[in-house]
Amino acid sequence: MNVGVIGLSASGQVVVDSLLRKTAHNLLVYDPDGRGSNRTVTVCETAAELCDKCGIIVIALASAADLTALCNGIAPFISDNQIFIDLTDTSPALAHTVANGMRRHGAQYIDCGIFGANGLTDPFILFAGGNGEAFAAVQPIIRCFAPDLRYMGPAGRGKAVRLLCRALAAQIQESIGETAALAASMGIDERYFLESLSAFAEIAQPLAALGGGEPAFSIQELMRDVAVVEEMSSRAALLRSRETTGKV
Repeated sequence: MNVGVIGLSASGQVVVDSLLRKTAHNLLVYDPDGRGSNRTVTVCETAAELCDKCGIIVIALASAADLTALCNGIAPFISDNQIFIDLTDTSPALAHTVANGMRRHGAQYIDCGIFGANGLTDPFILFAGGNGEAFAAVQPIIRCFAPDLRYMGPAGRGKAVRLLCRALAAQIQESIGETAALAASMGIDERYFLESLSAFAEIAQPLAALGGGEPAFSIQELMRDVAVVEEMSSRAALLRSRETTGKV
């Protein structure tokens, strides 16, 4: 079965390189912006041509608008039993819409949410959503470019879990920033404080509880410390207020 890749930006090039290196030698590519590949692949003139020749198609576009335009353009060329693997950064709602549209043509759609700082480069984890049988069929293909892969359930779940992970990362960063600022208010150099924490690997262990694991510290112990820090934060805020108003 031919495998196709639509989109030859950084992620698309990683997919092409990984597939050629590990499994697929009958690879077809198409890029809406006219980018080529320095690999031995068949370059298609249109997305429709690629869809007409491939059973498995990886989509790696720059935006949700590009994905919508692509799906509208290739709709007449989608056929039974095709499977589309979408790496485009889109919303869970759009993933649902695309999956329903593909299903009407007899095809399956796997939405992939990439959680990592640099796309398909280490370290990252890929979350997939879509039909379970379709995912099982293309799992070996996806693992060629995303070894750390998790199936999350029906369409939209891959994109949704990526959003959840990013929200959690934002909360963690906010908490770290607030703690560092509090340290600075106590005369502790902020950068040195963060460097000191980063040297202690167990600092991340409380997050193990999210996966049902045992954190390095009991939640009761942590909450006692939180109460103390909150009191210190209140005192620091009161001190700053007095300094601002000139009262001692």
